[in-house]
Amino acid sequence: MAKTTLKSLAAALNMSVSTVSKALNDSYEISEVTKKRVREFARELNYQPNVLAQSLKTGKTQTIGIVLPKMTSPFESQILEGMQHAARERNYRVVIMVSMENEELERSALRAMQDKGVDGLLFCPIHENSNVALATQIIANTPMVIFDRTDYPLETHKVGVLNADGTYDACQHLFESGRRRIAVFCGTKQGITAKRLAGYRHAHEENGLAVRSEYIVYCDVKTIEGLHAEMEQHILRLRALPEPPEAIVGIADTITTHLLGVMAKLEIKVPEEIAVIGFANTDLALSLNPSLSTIRQPTKDIGEISVNKLIDTIDKNHRNQIEWEDIKLPTSIQLRRSTKI
Repeated sequence: MAKTTLKSLAAALNMSVSTVSKALNDSYEISEVTKKRVREFARELNYQPNVLAQSLKTGKTQTIGIVLPKMTSPFESQILEGMQHAARERNYRVVIMVSMENEELERSALRAMQDKGVDGLLFCPIHENSNVALATQIIANTPMVIFDRTDYPLETHKVGVLNADGTYDACQHLFESGRRRIAVFCGTKQGITAKRLAGYRHAHEENGLAVRSEYIVYCDVKTIEGLHAEMEQHILRLRALPEPPEAIVGIADTITTHLLGVMAKLEIKVPEEIAVIGFANTDLALSLNPSLSTIRQPTKDIGEISVNKLIDTIDKNHRNQIEWEDIKLPTSIQLRRSTKI
């Protein structure tokens, strides 16, 4: 079968080559109805644009870079699904690099994206101080959007969630169930920690309860083996306190989803001895034993909005006139047996 070209695509649609090209490139000159028709037909015929020719003509690679800390949970895969979908709709490809929660690897990934000449960059920094100087240098020439871990000192679009509200709602649920002593498990040097801890503190203050420093736990999430070992040690220490916690809130997906396994290994009954709830976007939450109460984030929305904001920025001729947005989407709480009274 002959390769589908822009010319053959235009002939089949009975349109000019210019119209088809503009439709595929999301031009404002073409109606949304025509764009949709052209894109769907191009997809049916497996049309692949000549990237080199396109790049020479427009100065663009039609490529977006994505740098994120990890890809070990459904949270990241769901965000990437949203990003892929939005990028495809707007005729962009994506290149993905993972920093493994390591600042040196993050630096290498950012530099690699520079070398690849991506048109824009979607960046989820490890924490609020990681590689700020390099990111500032990159954004001077390449549009960038910060997603998920948005507490980062760059002036640009940022897309995340209402982190403090998520932990606040989790604590409120636990207080209402009669559990007053709540431990919180955080990731060491993660850009989401401060805001989620703020929600934990706010809930305690509103209920007239002191925040106990011994209940605030930090775990290294770089490896699952190390995470399990640390969580075991912390849980045993907490259980040995004169007033052990009655519940644990996990403020990172990796921590929350592994808590139940660690508890089972230590033969601690959930929720009878300790209730568990936390940020987790796993679709298996209902199938775990016990089923896991979770704070769920609108991951696909985060991905799609981030891509659209980035491409809108790429298309702007005068970026100094853009009004940057700090978009915070609401979380939702899903209650299951791990916090049942």
